[in-house]
Amino acid sequence: MKIAMLGGLLAVTIFSGVTMNAQDAKKEKVPIVILKLDDMCTNGAPSNGSAAVSPRWQKVIDYVQSKKLKATIGVMGFSLEADNQKYFDYLKDLDKKGFELWNHGYMNRKASDTKGEFEVDSMEEQKAALEKTQKFMKEKTGVELKAFGPHWSATNEATFQALEQIPEIKMVFYYAPPSKKTGKFIFERNVNLESKPGNPDFDGFKAAYEKIGIHKPYICMQGHPNMWATDEKWNNFVKIIDYLVEKGSVFMTASEYMA
Repeated sequence: MKIAMLGGLLAVTIFSGVTMNAQDAKKEKVPIVILKLDDMCTNGAPSNGSAAVSPRWQKVIDYVQSKKLKATIGVMGFSLEADNQKYFDYLKDLDKKGFELWNHGYMNRKASDTKGEFEVDSMEEQKAALEKTQKFMKEKTGVELKAFGPHWSATNEATFQALEQIPEIKMVFYYAPPSKKTGKFIFERNVNLESKPGNPDFDGFKAAYEKIGIHKPYICMQGHPNMWATDEKWNNFVKIIDYLVEKGSVFMTASEYMA
């Protein structure tokens, strides 16, 4: 009876057993963070076969785990074609540990390639590329990829026509349909971790976060771990993560956020 007589928020707080404080209130106001890491493949892995991926990739994986955070990792389809059980087991282990893997296209684009696979190819060709990556991942790791983002490529109308025919892909990173509606959840690019691909930039990130990001329900920030070759790049990445952790940010995978 005494609790009921108090009325208002206090009554709800006492009845539910929830204690509100300044720290909790602060956490409720910050956006969810989706850490989108691009270009997972075997490029840079030790030639003696002692590890499945490059030391740069492993450093990031270890760091994310040490902080008890979440990340979503784009796997390049071409890397799944060769017979590399160590790599397949590594990807399966990432999935078991709570990292979300996603379809980062199939093509291993080189600097000499003037266009990406989702810019000029037909709907049939794009669908075949998407399905090839889906198929290899499922066959070799048992993991079904639920999200897509192109590697080093824009997208066009044909991309979304192809995606609509692959129901297991439910999310797309950054690229909105040119004209037609889509049933996919599209993550917008609102705050950048890198000033350009491969260059984490704490000052640029902080400025964009405080101007734009803080007003968003989530930030989906993209990074390219295999390009973080210097201490400066690594330190900028760590400063960004530390800044977000200090803000009370919750890190989720793409599927967790969509759910």
